[in-house]
Amino acid sequence: MDGKQDLRFGELVVDFANAPTPEEAGSAFVRGAAKAFGYGSKFLRNALDRYPTLKRFEGALQADDRELVGLLLEERRLLSVINNLPCNIVLASYECDQARVLLFRVQPLEPKWDCENPYEEDEVRIAVGAEGKAWLDEVAEMFDDRAPLAQEMDEVKERLLDCLEAYVGLGDRILSIRRSIPPEKAHEAQKWAAYYSRIEAEQEVLAELLERWRKVLGEIVRAEDLPRNQALLDLLAVYNVVNRRELAVGEDGTLFEKPLFEERYFIERAGLADEYYHNVLVYGFVEFLRVAGNRKRLRRCPACSAFFIGGTDRSEAKRCGACRAAAKDRQKRRK
Repeated sequence: MDGKQDLRFGELVVDFANAPTPEEAGSAFVRGAAKAFGYGSKFLRNALDRYPTLKRFEGALQADDRELVGLLLEERRLLSVINNLPCNIVLASYECDQARVLLFRVQPLEPKWDCENPYEEDEVRIAVGAEGKAWLDEVAEMFDDRAPLAQEMDEVKERLLDCLEAYVGLGDRILSIRRSIPPEKAHEAQKWAAYYSRIEAEQEVLAELLERWRKVLGEIVRAEDLPRNQALLDLLAVYNVVNRRELAVGEDGTLFEKPLFEERYFIERAGLADEYYHNVLVYGFVEFLRVAGNRKRLRRCPACSAFFIGGTDRSEAKRCGACRAAAKDRQKRRK
């Protein structure tokens, strides 16, 4: 590790934790990793170009695709609401283009001991029909027969019926648009909706990681007994798993140690989303803390609560660079 790489690792973690939004945290992560691991500007451009963001999505989505993509996303949202209601009934599928049939899967309230799998879900099909809302009465009847008997389930049933009615209506609108455009256009809209959902899921992970890392850094800054600090011990447990070096044979026959995080790790986005970010952040933070005196340089600004890496003198730089610059600016204005 060169003379400043430990500080670059620290800046990677601090910049990530200070990001105001999950999307900006993702970009800060890529920029910080490029700087900390010494990758060049070409790598940074490629990594940022391939990094999924809502801003890039909005800029690339064509105007004539927006209505259908918006409806597809709303359909996904409603399906998520339906299937996350606190009951034993989920909507498995809806065939809106031909049979117009809702397929429900129902978890039995009691084991069916006469079956090979006592906990096997039942399938219930309900035809929506061409017009009218008689199908909603069938769904309500199914719910009354198969859902748990509890007073609070009445509210769940009403919520389920409202969401199903909206879901079927959306399906009809989507079908109408799909029939009016070329099949490849409809397929493209599906891909855009899936891409948006991926970005949304990624940002949910980033939001959770932001909260977790802000808490971890806060605990490390305040800690007086590091050997027994659980936040640090948890990081070391991850670090000891991640920090596994591999040897490889070069073209000239000599053995060499492979980089722990190669460039393609950030380009190809290896692993699960949570691990993709967290493993690098843990490795970088522990490498920063391994250098004597660095833990004391990690500070939190009393003015804005941002984390920053100060000088070696604890009395110096009690506030972050942005707040110090703002204070100097105010002093100049008074003069």
